[in-house]
Amino acid sequence: MGEAKQVPLSEVQKHQSKEDLWIIIHHNVYNVTKYLEDHPGGADSLLEVAGQNATVAFEDVGHSEDARETMAQFLVGRVEGMSEDDDEDQQLSMPKPSLNLKPEDTDFHTKTTIITFGRTILKLALAGSAVFLGYEAYARTPRIGWLHHDNGGFWKGVVLSSIATLSVASGAGLYFEKKMSKSFKTPYSYPAHIKQSIHIAKPITKAKGYLKPNEYQKLPLVQKDKLSSDTFKFVFKLPTESTILGLPIGQHISIRTEINGKPISRSYTPVSNNSDPGELRLIIKCYPNGELTGKYLQHLNVGDEVEIRGPKGAMRYRKGMVREIGMVAGGTGITPMYQLIRAICEDPTDKTHVSLLYGNKSEPDILLRDQLDEFARKYPENFEVHYVLSDPSERWLHSKGYITKSMVKERFPEPGENTKALLCGPPGMVEALKKSLVELGWDKPRAVSKLPDQVFCF
Repeated sequence: MGEAKQVPLSEVQKHQSKEDLWIIIHHNVYNVTKYLEDHPGGADSLLEVAGQNATVAFEDVGHSEDARETMAQFLVGRVEGMSEDDDEDQQLSMPKPSLNLKPEDTDFHTKTTIITFGRTILKLALAGSAVFLGYEAYARTPRIGWLHHDNGGFWKGVVLSSIATLSVASGAGLYFEKKMSKSFKTPYSYPAHIKQSIHIAKPITKAKGYLKPNEYQKLPLVQKDKLSSDTFKFVFKLPTESTILGLPIGQHISIRTEINGKPISRSYTPVSNNSDPGELRLIIKCYPNGELTGKYLQHLNVGDEVEIRGPKGAMRYRKGMVREIGMVAGGTGITPMYQLIRAICEDPTDKTHVSLLYGNKSEPDILLRDQLDEFARKYPENFEVHYVLSDPSERWLHSKGYITKSMVKERFPEPGENTKALLCGPPGMVEALKKSLVELGWDKPRAVSKLPDQVFCF
């Protein structure tokens, strides 16, 4: 690349039309005009980043190695002034959650130290008083003559009563301190009974995970269950029982293999998270003609190893992102939604409310239904789900047909600064609902969604 043509940024910005479209990826300049019609994501996604730095959008979508090789034929040169030694991501704006503590939380450890010191003093006072009073009572018994002494008169009575009062006061102080400490909530002091939970998913910043974003690693398949006629649950074993995946909530992984000498990769969202050490769980619909699913994943056997890389994706959920979320999922599009729903419901401190519209063909096609119903039953303040079937049985009592604009209006929160809409499912469904959301007052979605967007499409 040292001999690559140097292209001024101002020159790239001139090429922003459908007839003449250049983009920048990792400081390399590409003329993708001839690729518009063949682009799997459609021409609109390329037009949106025309004449701009498209690196974040390119990486978030999760392109395969084959796609990267395809791009090589459209290379024009390199952005002027950028060498191969430059940090390729240092000038990119990637939305990241704030990991700073709130001001009211910063003195948590200081308060804890003061409380611990005070508790120790009270315990010492109570113990000392108990020893002294015990000694006095014991010394007055006739059986221990060598300890016996006179009553001590008035002042001895004052001392005894003072110590007795101190004992009662110390005991009362410890009792009330314990009571008060229950009402003093730190970020880590919420009791489990507020929300029943095994663990809250560990943030990627606090525990090193298995995944490596730039390197494929092999994991063995230890379990494969058929959930429906074309959908499977795959369970892969991590290196140790305590290893966590290291996947931020809302992101996905890539699976890669080689078919007929050609590398193929696809992205999938796990239904497991950092609260499930030792394993990676995926639910995947396998299409008969699917390059990766029909020709590879469907035929995997227990013991086979699969190449996996991640985390990837523009979504990175954090508590308090918005007050309410409206979700629409179709088929296996439930997997990224489930990941967020589970994180919200299992976090005792997360007050976000989620409304899910979940569409499928028939009742057996409803994935993760038991888990979704359980979340709705246990955490009604956080989650509600509404099922829609296009080909239901006669005994089906819920909505029939397809998810419509009126359903969205009825179930979703009002669009605003504290609300977000998430979509994932078949392209036809997603496109129709994008239009419906705009008609209902939501922001027009981008071709490639970014974290701050009011309407986010996985």
